Amino acid sequence: MIKNRITQIVFQTVYCTLAIIAVLTSLGLFNGKFNSNFYVYYTNLSNYICFGLMFVILAKTIISFKKNAEGCCNTTPKFNFLCVILILVTLLVYNILLAKDNSAFEYFTSLNNLLMHLILPIMFILNWVIFYEHRKLKWYFPLLSLIMPLIYICFILIRAAILKGSGAILYPYFFLNADKLGWGGFFMWVSILIVIFLFIGYILYFLDNIAYFKQKFKMKKEQNKNSQM
Repeated sequence: MIKNRITQIVFQTVYCTLAIIAVLTSLGLFNGKFNSNFYVYYTNLSNYICFGLMFVILAKTIISFKKNAEGCCNTTPKFNFLCVILILVTLLVYNILLAKDNSAFEYFTSLNNLLMHLILPIMFILNWVIFYEHRKLKWYFPLLSLIMPLIYICFILIRAAILKGSGAILYPYFFLNADKLGWGGFFMWVSILIVIFLFIGYILYFLDNIAYFKQKFKMKKEQNKNSQM
């Protein structure tokens, strides 16, 4: 963990600067045409949540620096962890399932794609890895990570029902298209995504607490050894 406030401020400032650019690209402003569907994409919404949180983290880090305080980041650690899962799913699902729709040239020459699907998600995760104190997660935290994506899915379904027949984009991702997949296919994909969230969440939980588990295993091993003597 890096506890130096200047290092934290520099890293978080770079992130926030790129985040502003990413928001503008997601709105289509660099293309000269406003993207009215910006709010229906999970990629955008998950990044926006992380952007907002990082601005709060940066502000608190600057305040701590002015007070000559050093130490790990401590801004909403539980919510930060949930956002790490949220954005890690964005990173993995897009690059594994959706990126194949673009050529390598299109992928690496799109500023919006690089910022929203690669650079900023990795930076947000790194901020948690290198600046936050670990071994603080509870076993049920990964379960809480399901709240935001489930709210998003409900939002997409309600919006699709309201705007059906209007010509608007109803389902931004193929795995949410209940009209084409049928409800069976839709719930199959939702179940897969829930498993992905939980799997990623508990992998991070285990890695975050690996030192604790090792210590506990060592103590239990020594206890068994002593009981046999």
